[in-house]
Amino acid sequence: MKNFIMRFLYKTIINKIFNPFLDINIKPMELKIDETDKCLVIAPHPDDESIGCGGVLSLYPKNFEVVCLTHGNENSIREAEMQKAMATSNIKFKMLDLKDKKINQGFESFKNIDISNFDIIFIPYIFDQHKDHKSVSLLLNKLIKTAKHKKNLKIAFYEVWSTINMPNYYVDISLVMEQKAAKINAHTSQIATKEYASKILGLNSYRGLLKNLEACECFCVLDVKNFSKIIENAFYDL
Repeated sequence: MKNFIMRFLYKTIINKIFNPFLDINIKPMELKIDETDKCLVIAPHPDDESIGCGGVLSLYPKNFEVVCLTHGNENSIREAEMQKAMATSNIKFKMLDLKDKKINQGFESFKNIDISNFDIIFIPYIFDQHKDHKSVSLLLNKLIKTAKHKKNLKIAFYEVWSTINMPNYYVDISLVMEQKAAKINAHTSQIATKEYASKILGLNSYRGLLKNLEACECFCVLDVKNFSKIIENAFYDL
């Protein structure tokens, strides 16, 4: 009976979720961001952008814009902290006003994000533990199907509350660890209860072992076709 259940799960669920990964490279390669590349980081909450992408933001500030979807639970405080974090590298950002813990209900606001000019869009990992983080993938997939975007648009999952089990790209952030820490620590209200900087930099240091580097940020980068496959085959309760 147990073997039957495992075969059933593999054929009906596991295979559907992970089959799209067969079409992508799973040996991590360096993610090279060219001078002309335009990149967008979508952060569900203030601090997600710094935790998941603080290194690449520090390395390539002129290439990036950031959109934060919520103010968290404390509007003025979190927005001021976001301003301080982005000011460390002079990065353009804007904040929407979606409801915390209800991002999946916010497509009417989310659809106003202009994605037409971006080459890479960075979002939290689809299998992240946080409901709001998963919801970003659903909203973006819906937007991609209706909005104008570049033919070769890439979607890059980044790590916040869950690690990516099959990262296929990395960025060497060895030289900007202090800058990333400064971005995270700018979110004072959040680090008051959790010491995020040392924890995520520890993950980045561990990721560096993949390429014998001091520290890396790892990503799963997909084209739009494979991104949609994963989103539409993923099984989870929002």
